[in-house]
Amino acid sequence: MSTGCQKTTVSKAIPTRRVTINDAAHMPHDYSTTPGGTLFSTTPGGTRIIYDRKFLLECRSSPLSRTPPCTLIDIPGVTSPPFKHINNAHTGEPLNNNTAPAEKSTGNFHSGDDAQFEMDI
Repeated sequence: MSTGCQKTTVSKAIPTRRVTINDAAHMPHDYSTTPGGTLFSTTPGGTRIIYDRKFLLECRSSPLSRTPPCTLIDIPGVTSPPFKHINNAHTGEPLNNNTAPAEKSTGNFHSGDDAQFEMDI
């Protein structure tokens, strides 16, 4: 090996530019897709999901893709607006659920680890 034949190369920076995007509408319409129309995604757990264009177009016409889905049950306050006249039995004083219950007058109150609920056998 001859050390006199080595040439030094000069490295050059790759030109880059930073763009701040404040709205999803500014993203390219084909972002994260391949030319064939396949969409790549990941779950929060890191599982990779690959959707092809044909599958996504089939899902578009599914009844479950409607908002809200036709099979969604009616739960007032969750899937539909709550009832206007809700009977509030609360008297206005603050609730404190962090205190231990008061000792009962019958004297059956036991301190310590009790069963979660009573059971008649």
